[in-house]
Amino acid sequence: MTLFRQLMMTIIAIFSLMLAVVMGINFNTTKGYLVGQLESTTQDSATSLSMSVSDFMALEDYVSVESSINAVFDSGYFSEVRIHVYNNDESIVRSNETKIDGVPNWFIDLIDFKVPVAKAVISNGWSELGQVYITGSAGYGYNQLWLASRDLLISFFVIGSITLMLGSIALRYLFRPLAELEKQAEAIQQRRFIKVIDVPKTRELKSVVLSMNRMVEKLKKEFAAEAETAQWLQAKAFKDPVSGLGNRHFFENQMKSHFSERERGIDGLVLVSLTDLAKLNNERGYESADMFIQSAADILAKKISNISSYTTLARLSGADFVLLIPNFDHAQLKQVVEDVMVELMELNIASISYSDAVANIGAVTIDGSVERSSAMSQADAALREAKREGYNTSKVYDLNTGQSMAISRSSWKEMLELAIQHRSFKLKKQKVVTIDESPITLHEEVFMGLEHAGKIYHAGYFIGLAEQFDLGSQIDQVIISRVIEYIKSKKLEVPLTVNLSASSYAKPAFIEWLNNTLNHLEAGVKSKLMFEISEQSVLLDEQQASSLAQMLKTQHVLFGIDNVGKQFSAFQYLQNLMPDYVKVDSSYTRMAAGKESESFFMHTLCKMFNSLNIEVIATGVENEKQLVALKRFDLAGGQGFIVGRAKEM
Repeated sequence: MTLFRQLMMTIIAIFSLMLAVVMGINFNTTKGYLVGQLESTTQDSATSLSMSVSDFMALEDYVSVESSINAVFDSGYFSEVRIHVYNNDESIVRSNETKIDGVPNWFIDLIDFKVPVAKAVISNGWSELGQVYITGSAGYGYNQLWLASRDLLISFFVIGSITLMLGSIALRYLFRPLAELEKQAEAIQQRRFIKVIDVPKTRELKSVVLSMNRMVEKLKKEFAAEAETAQWLQAKAFKDPVSGLGNRHFFENQMKSHFSERERGIDGLVLVSLTDLAKLNNERGYESADMFIQSAADILAKKISNISSYTTLARLSGADFVLLIPNFDHAQLKQVVEDVMVELMELNIASISYSDAVANIGAVTIDGSVERSSAMSQADAALREAKREGYNTSKVYDLNTGQSMAISRSSWKEMLELAIQHRSFKLKKQKVVTIDESPITLHEEVFMGLEHAGKIYHAGYFIGLAEQFDLGSQIDQVIISRVIEYIKSKKLEVPLTVNLSASSYAKPAFIEWLNNTLNHLEAGVKSKLMFEISEQSVLLDEQQASSLAQMLKTQHVLFGIDNVGKQFSAFQYLQNLMPDYVKVDSSYTRMAAGKESESFFMHTLCKMFNSLNIEVIATGVENEKQLVALKRFDLAGGQGFIVGRAKEM
């Protein structure tokens, strides 16, 4: 319960107590006054009646006596007027049933109103002729008590309502600094470092606000230092200082990670070799050589930014660059190579290259059956062939792509549209478990595939084409709908995680559709649904990723970010998105099980993410050595072949 509500309840309790005390005092005072007044009235009436009927009693004129009784009875609030005649031992009575109008029955039952009975002796001379008995009417007393209590209660209610309303406004005004402090504390918990701008004038609150602001500033600097350290270490180990691209070490790690995947699609591997870089360095100096390298790197980086966020680009050596483009067919690769060569040749026009001879390019298209060493050998052979043919030439090989490449782009589009229409994607799930002696399943990630001509194609074969055909959001909608149906039909113990493509949540219409879908789900079903997005897609459109994250948080649905650490980027986006967990790139898993100097990167990432209360999950856990090595780190869980294979849904 909030402090504001506690204070309001305290005020209401005190006000109610005051009302009860005042009403009690007022009630007893009013009741005593009414009883006293009724006693006085009945006694006066009894005395007056005894004197007025004494002569009639002496003459035994009982008709006149009765007339006097009627006159007295009708003139006051009496329930009974009775004269007892000693002479014949009879009573002359005038009475009426007490009727209490306008007073609730519960009030009558609750209040015990003592009705007074007045007596007076009728005498004539020294003789006592009888006695008068007058009983007051409780109706008058109840009526007056009810009116007094009701009016007092209404007055207190009106005054109390006005007081509470004004008090509420005043308290809200006084509590504004506390509300800001509460928001600030929640933001700190989420590692969003905000300051309270309006410092209150109240001395105690002012001191607290200023202390919180100082703490926020300190925490902000500490996190920025951690992120900067992680980024610096990453760049120091994996970044080429001249081109700004990944170095050979970075590329080798990414290649190992990519080729260790058990389900790969059609990939493009490109080698670019700049011509006469050594001559340029010797004759014009290292600055000209560096400009040549940087210009070529900019052309390549710009080109891949328009192709795929999953492309790996690195500088292998002085004049050599390499590109690994996942989910890319032969025709696309040839077109990219031609476009890159055209742009590189423009460096000669700008007098950046040494001569007309700018570069040679060798490329190869490979499928999942090709080993890493074979792929690099074939790409190198293509580059040698291009150099043999002369400067500014390129060569693109098609290496063992087989049946997978026999399907044309138009056929793939028809297959995908048909699969969307019939919701015929094949679904698998792979569990994510804790890394300890007794593993506990945290959640299960959903993978999709497509069957054609008796062969199952995993997502790597067609997801790139689906993005190009603008079918990504439709595929995601089908997968989400089928996963929801699966959750409803099964009693699941752990949630299922669905990966969302960048092209899906880049569309506001998709986020709106997903929000409406989640709105119509029961809480039990919604709790078994999670979502993931890749770091590459976040870096492409952080604003839309933020919109998706805010919507999922509003729906109380967990979400994570995949492939974290694969790109050279600052980690500040995590403070904006605040995912529930991150999956670090599988290259860090291999480094964690490698040299001690390389395992430090996993330790740094875990420390930084855990400081944000973000759980860390290792991916690509393929052997026992990696599993044992990962137990040294502060990881929430792991995913890979050794901890759980993908199973049919």
